[in-house]
Amino acid sequence: MILGLSGCNATEDEYSDGYEVSAREKNLNLQAPSGQYIAENISHLKRMLAPIIEQGNWESKDYEIVSIQYDSLTIGLSAEIEYITEDGIESNIIITSGENTFVSKIKTRSEDGSEGDGGYVSYSCKKRNNNKCQKCRVINDKKNNQVRCACDEGLVEGCALYEYKY
Repeated sequence: MILGLSGCNATEDEYSDGYEVSAREKNLNLQAPSGQYIAENISHLKRMLAPIIEQGNWESKDYEIVSIQYDSLTIGLSAEIEYITEDGIESNIIITSGENTFVSKIKTRSEDGSEGDGGYVSYSCKKRNNNKCQKCRVINDKKNNQVRCACDEGLVEGCALYEYKY
């Protein structure tokens, strides 16, 4: 009986990391086609994404990961993560691992202010203060081998692309 109870606790611990995990999030696939995992569990992924979402929305907000779509890579991973904030703002983040082949000239930041260690790289878009855009999204432009921002009105100058290294 003790083993049974500790087994249940281990399952709950998988999601208890200070971040609330919804039933939909518990069903998300964390493994890319290459076999690499994007995070050890959903709560860990939410902890990774929280500072990026906070900066993109100018404030800390609770959010739910709606979907994770992977590119079919044999090595590394490239994933588009769709999320929605508690106040209904929908956006996305692209996370890659391995060699970064996307165009540079992107504002970069890591959690400790360094250049990062070459592990994961994530891309997000943030509205600029020029009020030309209501929502920004990250676009993985595979044809031109680059990540870029797109505005809901189609105006590129309304959004800024940010790169984060972990």
